[in-house]
Amino acid sequence: MDLSQVSLWSESSASGGSSGATTTHAAETGKQFFVTSISGHTDADSVVEIKSGTTCMWETKVDVSVEGFSFSFNVEAVPIVPGTLTTGSVSAGTSRINITGFTV
Repeated sequence: MDLSQVSLWSESSASGGSSGATTTHAAETGKQFFVTSISGHTDADSVVEIKSGTTCMWETKVDVSVEGFSFSFNVEAVPIVPGTLTTGSVSAGTSRINITGFTV
């Protein structure tokens, strides 16, 4: 792989209302995205997801009574279908979500 063709990216949501938060990385024709981490905070038990278009590629639950309000997961390299919107979301609570990754 020619590393000069790899670019890093990061997306963050604004602090949400009381119904979770979502952030996206826009699709690019002919480009392959990989998500390497997802992090954020929430004040309610939630489901955290990484999606390729509408397909869930990775998910976990956050139990705030056990794990606290802040979360961070290194997810290695979750592949996103080329030319497809990348979404990171947290399902509930006053929340914020961040996703990072790279493009080939």
